[in-house]
Amino acid sequence: MPATSYCGVTMHNDKPSVNTSRARVLDTLASGLASRPVSGRAPRRCISIEMVPPPRGGDLDSIMAAMETIAPHRPSFVSVTDHPGGKAWVDSGEGPKRVALRTKPGTLGTAVALRDAFDITAVPHIVGGMADRLDVEDLLIDLHYANFRDIFVVMGDDRYAPAALPPGGRAGRMGNGPDGYNHARDIVEHVVRLNRGEYTPPSEGKPTDFVVGVAAYPQKHFAAANPETDFEHLVEKIRAGASFVITQMVFEAGPYADLVRRLRDAGVGAPVLPGIKPILKASSLDMIPRTFFVDIPPLLVAALREARSPAEERAAGIAWTVKLCQDLLDAGAPGLHFFTMGRGVGTRWILDALFGTPGGKV
Repeated sequence: MPATSYCGVTMHNDKPSVNTSRARVLDTLASGLASRPVSGRAPRRCISIEMVPPPRGGDLDSIMAAMETIAPHRPSFVSVTDHPGGKAWVDSGEGPKRVALRTKPGTLGTAVALRDAFDITAVPHIVGGMADRLDVEDLLIDLHYANFRDIFVVMGDDRYAPAALPPGGRAGRMGNGPDGYNHARDIVEHVVRLNRGEYTPPSEGKPTDFVVGVAAYPQKHFAAANPETDFEHLVEKIRAGASFVITQMVFEAGPYADLVRRLRDAGVGAPVLPGIKPILKASSLDMIPRTFFVDIPPLLVAALREARSPAEERAAGIAWTVKLCQDLLDAGAPGLHFFTMGRGVGTRWILDALFGTPGGKV
């Protein structure tokens, strides 16, 4: 079977693989911006997915199965999440006891496994919250040696930071201190120094060549004082050296388009990928806002709550998400980034509806 290429991804016998050098994220986004609509379907822009490592003590079977489900649509890259590490203090009944705060370790291992199994560009998350700068630098060196070139940096969620302090300890913003990071911009600047060959302690070495992605929040980061301050922080991250942006999940195209317009007005040209989270059941309507601090449009809420069966809920969620994706592509999005939560079927349904079924039923 002849090979075909899409967004830097080469296909052989329906098995996804990338070109020998593996496509860089910026290359795939540039390819997406240059794409043209396919007759009767949405424009064939680049798609990418986010995977979550399994719980501590789990295995990768479900992650691999999810990727197999989505693979026929040839995702351009897969990002792998991480969360703040460290230890939490709990009352064991015999006094305070330390337990691991990170419940889903294995970001690097999951990224390697996905990259090797599917020959796809993998983008590990780097979390600065509650992290020591030297530990992060060591991780970045490991990633460099392992031939990772694209990374995604975030501070992480500090809602659980006080639990990581010893009893009687003083709570404060996670990462605060000379050995940690105060803002995601600080992590970007650290990576940029490594790209110049500047290591810690002050010493010179071989430059890395990381491309850095950062997060954006079209509505507002929950910890930001206001939308204006949040936007300023985003611009600072990009001007510090970030090259691409992935947004928090959006459920309408308007906030995404407004964010991109504001960036362009500010002279910032970094590509911005919208984050997509299909909501296919009414029970998610309470969990998602509580967990991710996002608003869900009233019309989507009504459609899911008025559904009379799980099948109707699923149909309503698919219809909404497909329309959202079409609107985002029409607004000029270079691609679509799907938050899978480690499950592939929902994303596959959306992609089938958008682009057609590439082969086989799900």
